[in-house]
Amino acid sequence: MRKTIDINFIKDQNYLMISEFNIAVSDDEIDLLKHKIELTRWPDEINNKWSHGTDLNFLKSFCHTWQNDFDWRKHENKINETGSFRFTSDSGLKIHFLHSKSNTSNSLPIVMTHGWPGSVQEFLKIIPMLHKAAPMPIDIICPSLPGFGFSDKPTEPGMNSKEIAKIQHELVLALGYKKYVVQGGDWGATVSKWMAELYPEHCIGIHSNMVLAWPPADKDPSENVTDQEQKLMSNYERYKQEGFGYYEIQKTKPQTIGYGLNDSPVGLAAWIVEKFYGWFDGEDNKLVVSNDEVLAIISLYWFTQSITSSARLYKENGDLGFSFEKIKQPMAGAVFKRDLIASPRAWAEEIYNVVQWNIYDGGHFAALEQPESLSKDIIEFIKKLKI
Repeated sequence: MRKTIDINFIKDQNYLMISEFNIAVSDDEIDLLKHKIELTRWPDEINNKWSHGTDLNFLKSFCHTWQNDFDWRKHENKINETGSFRFTSDSGLKIHFLHSKSNTSNSLPIVMTHGWPGSVQEFLKIIPMLHKAAPMPIDIICPSLPGFGFSDKPTEPGMNSKEIAKIQHELVLALGYKKYVVQGGDWGATVSKWMAELYPEHCIGIHSNMVLAWPPADKDPSENVTDQEQKLMSNYERYKQEGFGYYEIQKTKPQTIGYGLNDSPVGLAAWIVEKFYGWFDGEDNKLVVSNDEVLAIISLYWFTQSITSSARLYKENGDLGFSFEKIKQPMAGAVFKRDLIASPRAWAEEIYNVVQWNIYDGGHFAALEQPESLSKDIIEFIKKLKI
């Protein structure tokens, strides 16, 4: 059953900045995508699979599926059926978001924020799990970051994680909520942290599946760090050595890389597929989630022409996009063993009021890879909140 906003309530409250948004990519756009794949001029490859980037044979097979067998309409319908809307913010930007309601008044809203190269599609599997297991009625809000998906693209510099947090807070209030919980990984973790920091009277809890924390400057960084946590911290060093090139490009010259990625579907697929193989780890030409799920995400970037605008968030945020100011709200950390960053609890406690801390199998794309584990962790956190 579709769970959506009560449009009559919105109209009654004069919140006319919110409207339903039915995604319907034209047949012409789908045909153009297939034609451009057909016209691809493939590069050569050194015989050393994945060590230099996306494997050629894998990508040819992947894009053959994209061209001939992939069903975008199926994924388009999933988004629409979950509850697809757009919100006009005070900034003038229209923000696309999912809103899946419990159909019960006085529900607890949870704001789930994605990162790059993700989208709101990351949450389609976990949304029904959360509704089913929640100890109370919950409403789930999943905004598309500005410049991502069907959200508007910023036309001026300055749209960093802090500014995005302000827009998402504005959205939650416009939906009629006063209190909310935030959740996120990747850039979504930075936006969630800013929402908690900027709006402590509204944000009552923060859940992160990529905990951002650094060693305290005035203490031994290994103090109270377990052997398991020491091992997990090596993920970041490996990431910097083997997979950090895209970050430096997008942090410095996102526009330059955008020309190729916005014009070539195969180039776009290669750029994104590499992350779903190497973040951490694909196995023998197998991505960390299904090819169909990754094709759906890549298709969203392609049809919305948002790869360049999404990459600009790296330049806007620089090295961090994050504040080290301590927050008082209860915080839960769900650490996945193969994530890019796996900060130890002792470091997190310098910044957060940690009330829950668990370590799970899985990698960077937790909501896609391990929706059951992440859902369970979020629900356990909600039970600890004083609501």
